[in-house]
Amino acid sequence: MLKNRSIPFGYCMVNGKYALNAPEAEAVRKIFADYIGGKSLKTIAAEMQIPYNTGRAVWNKNMVCRVIENTKYIGEDGFPKIISDEDFIRAAEIKAERNTYRKPALQDKPQQVEIPITEYQPTDEIQRMTNEISRQLDSENPDKEKVEALIIMCAQLKYTTVNEVKT
Repeated sequence: MLKNRSIPFGYCMVNGKYALNAPEAEAVRKIFADYIGGKSLKTIAAEMQIPYNTGRAVWNKNMVCRVIENTKYIGEDGFPKIISDEDFIRAAEIKAERNTYRKPALQDKPQQVEIPITEYQPTDEIQRMTNEISRQLDSENPDKEKVEALIIMCAQLKYTTVNEVKT
């Protein structure tokens, strides 16, 4: 099992301090430039050449997304700055625009949904069909076609009966 990175992509430790890992830092700049330029997270991930973790060359869109959302790249928490604040903000704006999940807008007053209450009593004909279906299914060799036809006829009759009760 691969270990998660303890130091963000683009950085390394030198004499106990965070420093830029030149090839990875350049990859971070490219990720931001490509994303701001209009490429999707998935496309950027497919084009990445430098491995995210040792022994794992393949990137996915979630890894790219984590890079775009990481504020350490603008110099927070003692990390050297890799990208400008403007690029970070622009990438965040684009990400918000592209977000396909939208929370539903709050309504001032919730609307009450009226659920019609129907009283349904099966007719004699529906009861006869239901009994015939049960009898067929309980027999040793039920006629599947006859059972299917009875079920469909019974369902249609029930639907008609319920609609008559509603109106």
